[in-house]
Amino acid sequence: VGCLLGVSEAFRPFDPAQSAAFVRAHYGIEGPYFLFSGRWEPRKNIAQVIRCYARLVAERQVDDLRLVMVGTRGWKMESIFEELDRLGSLRERVVVTGFVPDEDLAPIYAHASMFVYPSLLEGFGLPPLEAMQCGVPVITSNTSSLPEVVGDAGITVSPTDADALCQAMVTLLRDSERSRDLARRGRERAATFSWDRCAAETLQAYRRALDS
Repeated sequence: VGCLLGVSEAFRPFDPAQSAAFVRAHYGIEGPYFLFSGRWEPRKNIAQVIRCYARLVAERQVDDLRLVMVGTRGWKMESIFEELDRLGSLRERVVVTGFVPDEDLAPIYAHASMFVYPSLLEGFGLPPLEAMQCGVPVITSNTSSLPEVVGDAGITVSPTDADALCQAMVTLLRDSERSRDLARRGRERAATFSWDRCAAETLQAYRRALDS
């Protein structure tokens, strides 16, 4: 990863009643939900998230589960909208927020049942770190920089393996003890990333370069 980046202090755990009231009042989100947050572009693999959500609802008959998708719209988004169109009546249970400021995003993270981020390519991967700092169990990719970010504090799967992603979602949905354990470990791991540390490591790298 190189210099380990930090996360804004806005991202933190919230009282469940407080976060529930906030997401309901400001974004109309009711009940439990999976969360994706990130720019809408092909490398984020968002269509895979939608397909696995639909499959999970169909196969597990989860009646109250929603999918919340946060993020600014990027390029080549046709496949995402095609997957949303294929949902039929289930489309009503997908909440698309568009851009959300950090102070609003933090309680949206905190109230999520899990954060799902099967990105195909990441330079660093801040969203999983933000989710972990908010105390949310994370499912992400076992490729690119993401395993270095989440370590053993999240579930990592191949971003192209729909079966593995669906199974990981089922695991966190059904195993509350595993979910709580990952949430705890995620907070501990997120605490090791900070902008102060990043600045210190960058300064040290410059000093080594000058000395050589």
